[in-house]
Amino acid sequence: MRRLFAILLSAFLLVGFAPLANAGAEFNPDRESTSFAASGLTSCADNARFQERARSASTPQDIARFERYGEALCGDDGLPHLIISPTIEPFGAAAMRGQEGNILIPAHIFVYVAGIIGWAGREYLKGAKASKDAADKEIFFDPDLLRTALFKGAQWPLEAHKEGVSGQLREPEHNKEISGSIPKFFD
Repeated sequence: MRRLFAILLSAFLLVGFAPLANAGAEFNPDRESTSFAASGLTSCADNARFQERARSASTPQDIARFERYGEALCGDDGLPHLIISPTIEPFGAAAMRGQEGNILIPAHIFVYVAGIIGWAGREYLKGAKASKDAADKEIFFDPDLLRTALFKGAQWPLEAHKEGVSGQLREPEHNKEISGSIPKFFD
């Protein structure tokens, strides 16, 4: 039953049948609408506050930046706003062509770098635990072990896949401790 529930929940989330939170005007009468149509965004080339800022640009770099931002949408404050439409997975990135540099690429770089940090730390602790002076290696870093851990950290997606398939990534059930009583809803 648990497995069926997990599969159905995953399917509903993947397809997008999960209901959206409704925070419309009836719940927040003091707030203005947040829909795109009522957001008041205009082309930066037509926005008076943006044009005022652009006229104050003095260096060639600033002038080029304002020309580039002239194609974006600006709010009442004269600042460009990034509009990312909700995507339909699993092909959402294909519908968002041209937005890769705004969200998609930086997000992947962030996840990769965070993975390197986490995996390298994990590898370093595993290597320190296997040595005879584990406590000292946790306080004073061993450069050779650290270099090896960072090298393995850079390969974390491949290493995680390998360990996930072989079953080494997760702790075996017999090593897990459970404190207190856990209600079983789906048994």
